[in-house]
Amino acid sequence: MKNGDISVREFIRRLGKSPLYRKQFYEPFINSRALELAFRHFLGRGPSSREEVQTYFAIVSSGGLAALIDALIDSSEYSDYFGEDTVPYLRGLGFEAQECRNWGMQQDLFNYSAPFRKIPQFITTFAGYNRPLPDQHPYGSGNDPLEIQFGAIFPKETRDPSTSPAPFNKDTKRILVHRGPGINNQNSNPKARSQFPGSLGAKVFRLDQLPGSGGNGASVKFSEVSTQAVIGACYRQVFGRDLYEGQRLKVAEIRLENGDITIREFIRILAKSEVFRKLYWSSLYITKAIEYIHRRLLGRPTYGRQEINSYFDICAKKGFYALVDAIIDSPEYCEAFGEDTVPYERYLTPAGLQSRQGRPGSIGLDVGRRVEVETTPRFIELGMPTDLRTEPSIQSRVNQGVSTKREEQKIFKLIDRGDVVSLNTLVSAAYRQIFERNIEPYIVKNEFTVLESRLRNGEITVKEFIEGLGCSELYLKEFYMPYPNTKVIELGTKHFLGRAPRNQQEIQLYNQILASEGLRAFIKAMVNGVEYLQCFGEDTVPYRRFPTLPAANFPNTERLYNKLTKQDGELVVPSFEPAVNWRMR
Repeated sequence: MKNGDISVREFIRRLGKSPLYRKQFYEPFINSRALELAFRHFLGRGPSSREEVQTYFAIVSSGGLAALIDALIDSSEYSDYFGEDTVPYLRGLGFEAQECRNWGMQQDLFNYSAPFRKIPQFITTFAGYNRPLPDQHPYGSGNDPLEIQFGAIFPKETRDPSTSPAPFNKDTKRILVHRGPGINNQNSNPKARSQFPGSLGAKVFRLDQLPGSGGNGASVKFSEVSTQAVIGACYRQVFGRDLYEGQRLKVAEIRLENGDITIREFIRILAKSEVFRKLYWSSLYITKAIEYIHRRLLGRPTYGRQEINSYFDICAKKGFYALVDAIIDSPEYCEAFGEDTVPYERYLTPAGLQSRQGRPGSIGLDVGRRVEVETTPRFIELGMPTDLRTEPSIQSRVNQGVSTKREEQKIFKLIDRGDVVSLNTLVSAAYRQIFERNIEPYIVKNEFTVLESRLRNGEITVKEFIEGLGCSELYLKEFYMPYPNTKVIELGTKHFLGRAPRNQQEIQLYNQILASEGLRAFIKAMVNGVEYLQCFGEDTVPYRRFPTLPAANFPNTERLYNKLTKQDGELVVPSFEPAVNWRMR
């Protein structure tokens, strides 16, 4: 092959007929399994039908491995996909739409461990498809298990054969439930397609290009004056959610607002966008993709195999964009939505309706409830006072176990920058809160003179002054370098939030910030957080929030405040015991 005497196709043929391939993939297996592995190696897929298995089984039974290799490599499918110069490859989800009838076996065959499986899968599964439908409703259990996967069959060997789904023929029609008055069902009354469902169905959005210009009330009955409301409804219907700002089609929105295009053309543009293609086409097998797109654009599931086959034919011959055009240009779309109505959900499958009505919170209060006698729980009875209590008695019970620190608390807040004495007191309180001691004048002169001047001149707020103290070299030296991260987090919440850490989740969050971005980022995360702003605002020095702590956090904060910081290295963390008793050296 390197000399150009033979093509890649002939080289693949000789590899398949080699003694090594015969020894590894033919002799250890029965003919059915050897045939399946040969399909994987030479055509990049699994067998597609029972008839195909029977045809190639006859070939391998009569002519052996060499005849099977020749039949596969000389087939028109091999020529179409690989030609003379392409090495065969696995034609999985990333390359083409997958068939549903051999889905489970084909995914197993694509696995690296497929040659270690001795039991054939395809012929046994295909044989099960020839059984008649089970004796049950054609859309009951096992036949249409998910409302969005009509026609999709996922055979699994662990399933009970008596309940495995059986394929439907093209004449079987799906049962759909109309969302609206039953008399307007399009099967019994095709002329009622243009009738809106009213209060029995989905909300209808129509764009009234000229508000108030309608001659009769019916023309603008469901119209929306706000174009943005209609555009939002279009996005939610087509994509199933609101898009991110960078994903929105701004040019099409402007054209719709200017009246250059109709709602119908706007829906067409959305459906042909790259975002929609990735959501409902590229990542799905073709039957499921058709079902999703049909429900998004036409407002109902497909009726059956005959309808899916027509769309499947369009997809195979013309592709994704032709499918979108076929749905939007269909007579049903024109009659149901016209040019100015956003598509809405018109029909549901019985399984879909049941899944919505059977969810908790959506079941009516009068459905399936039994009469229960209301009785007062025992713990409420025990909590009811048996005697008449006076106001002083109640207050004594309220204050039971509460120390006088609740009343002794003093809060320092900046009100008037012109009051020098109050400002000096506030600055001293900030030093005591952050550093837990008074700061000597020479240290203030060396490190915090500029910071104090900016506060006195009104250039920064008290919050920014506190943040500057926490980011200083002195704080780094005294409360960061001597301690492990967990202790640093405890001290940080004590100094800047006036409490101990709530739980392990908060410690893990701050530990990630501290380990990845450092001390300054950790302090900024606390000072600029919602809790700091709600408790202290811009002009209040942090303080111990004794009266407002939740009960679960109170004992830890009590322990943290009732001992000296440098007394020992004990960690005050809920539900956490240190593996080693760390002591400061």
